[in-house]
Amino acid sequence: MTTASTTTPTTVRHAAIPGMAFPQLELFPIGPEHAALLHRWIVDPKARDWLDLGSGRQSMSERELYMMLTSPRNLARLFRLPGQDTPLGLICLNDVQNKMGCAEVWGVRGVYAGAPQNTAVAAFLQILDYGFRQLNLSVISSWVVDGNQLSLGMHRVLGMTETGRQRQRHVIGNRRHDRVLFDMTRAEFDSRFGASEACHA
Repeated sequence: MTTASTTTPTTVRHAAIPGMAFPQLELFPIGPEHAALLHRWIVDPKARDWLDLGSGRQSMSERELYMMLTSPRNLARLFRLPGQDTPLGLICLNDVQNKMGCAEVWGVRGVYAGAPQNTAVAAFLQILDYGFRQLNLSVISSWVVDGNQLSLGMHRVLGMTETGRQRQRHVIGNRRHDRVLFDMTRAEFDSRFGASEACHA
């Protein structure tokens, strides 16, 4: 399987979804200098409540989080606007070395106010492109906690297929919620988004 590049991309599919304009983004690798920032994002209830970092954990130490995100098994990237230093969020493909060509995508917004419209959609689209076109993945899956309307809408806008749900699978506070399951195959991505453009991660 192709290994991840460390180059910085500036390409995003501006006209990939009719009626939607996307900001141009740079995806770039995580370094030790980002560890504290990432940990602050993850422990923020706006992100933490919707996450499962493994075995039902919704938090971990700064060191554990950094080690997980920089593991060769995962492709985690920060994203920002070109020419700016401040990251806007995190986008990640888990289990990219899976021998069956499968991975799971997830992300976290770091900046909620002042970021351009459709920033999160653009970041997801770019990492999907990289996963299918550069890592040669066959299928990328995801899940969203039922009730997270923004994330549900984003998955549907991207054209990911809703494949079912895991009932009462997620806990927020003392309440259980379903998880809605999504996936997309490489053939579906190619059909929806056409010929490849240069994309690095």
